[in-house]
Amino acid sequence: MKKEKIKVYLYTRVSTTMQIDGYSLDTQKTKMKAFCDYNEYEIAGEYEDAGKSGKSIEGRVSFNQMMEDIKSGKDGVSYVLVFKLSRFGRNAADVLATLQVMQDFGVNLICVEDGIDSSKDAGKLMISVLSAVAEIERENIRVQTMEGRMQKAREGKWNGGFAPYGYSLIDGKLEVNEEEAVAIRMIFDQYVNTDLGANGIAKYLENHGIHKIARQNGKNPLFDAALIRRIIQNPVYSGKISYGRRRTEKVHGTRNEYRQVKKDDYLLVDGLHEALVSEEVWEQAQVKVAAQAKKYEKVNRDKREKIHLLSGILKCPVGGAGMYGNKSIKKRKDGSNYKDFYYYGCKHRNMTRGHKCDYKNRCMKKRVTGAFVIKYPVF
Repeated sequence: MKKEKIKVYLYTRVSTTMQIDGYSLDTQKTKMKAFCDYNEYEIAGEYEDAGKSGKSIEGRVSFNQMMEDIKSGKDGVSYVLVFKLSRFGRNAADVLATLQVMQDFGVNLICVEDGIDSSKDAGKLMISVLSAVAEIERENIRVQTMEGRMQKAREGKWNGGFAPYGYSLIDGKLEVNEEEAVAIRMIFDQYVNTDLGANGIAKYLENHGIHKIARQNGKNPLFDAALIRRIIQNPVYSGKISYGRRRTEKVHGTRNEYRQVKKDDYLLVDGLHEALVSEEVWEQAQVKVAAQAKKYEKVNRDKREKIHLLSGILKCPVGGAGMYGNKSIKKRKDGSNYKDFYYYGCKHRNMTRGHKCDYKNRCMKKRVTGAFVIKYPVF
C-alpha cells in the first residue's frame, strides 16, 4: 500500500531590503521545493507576500489567507514551510501567538534554512529565541536605514521615495520637471500675493484648467486643498532638503500601531537641486500659514462632536457624499466678532481627493438639527 504523503503549505515573504540581500521570492521557493522533494512532502498551497514588512502580520494578505485555510482544514496540511524564521515574522509576540494557533489546529512550522521543526521538543524553544533575535535585527535594519537616509539628506541629496510634484528623479537626483513646475510656481504666487487660501487656490486652478498631471504616485487630476497645503509647506521647493519633518512613532499602549507625528526640530540643509521658488517667497508663505493656523484654530474634538452631531449622517442632495459641520464667524465693521453661524456643507465642495461637487448651499445647523429631532425624537 502506497504511503500517503505529508501535505504542506509554502510561505514566502520579502521586503525590499531582503530582496537586495539575496533572499528573493524565487530563491526561497527553490530551496523549499528542493526540501519537499527530498522529504517527499506534497505542496498543497503556496502563499506569497511581496514587499511586506515582517514587523506585524497585519497587512499581509496572503499570510492571513493561509491562516484562514489552516483553520478551515480544507487541505489537511501538517506543516507550514518557510525559508527562514524571519520570513515568517520579525515580531516575537506575533510569531509565538501565530504558531500557537497553528498548533491548535495540528499544524507545525518548519524553517528550512534554520533547521527548525516546531513539532520537535527543542523546536519551539529555538523559535522563541530566534524570533526575539529577528525582532532585534528588524529594529537594527530600521535604524541603519534611517541613518543612511539622514546622511544623504545632510549631503543635500534626495533621500528616497517618489520625487515631489514639480520634479523628476533622474539618476537619484531631483531635476525640474517644467511641465509640472508651472502649477507649483502658480500655487506659491497665488498664496503669497493674494488673499486666497488652499481651498481658494484649488478652485482657481480648476477654473483656469490647470490639472495635476497623472503620475505613478498620484492619479488624482485635481489639486485639492490638502495637497496644496503640503506643497506650500514643503521646503524642497525653496531648494532645501529636509529630513525628519514627520516621524513614525509607536502609539503608546499598543504593540503594532504606529502614527506619523510632525516635528519642529528636523534637519534642513541646502539641496543639490534647483529651487522652484525663492527663499523669500517660501518664507512669506510660511508666515501666512502660521497666521491662518492661528486664525482658524480648530475647536477641540469633543466640543466639535457635540456641536455637529449630524456630520457624516446628512448626505449631499447632489452627489450623495456625507456633509460635514463647520463654523462661520460674522464680524462687525470694526473687526470684532458679532455672531457664530454653524452649518453643514458637502465634503466634496472643496474638490477633495479628486471629487468635485457643485452643491454650494450651506444647510444651517439650527434648522437642520431641529427638523431632524422632530422627525427622530430623542428620549
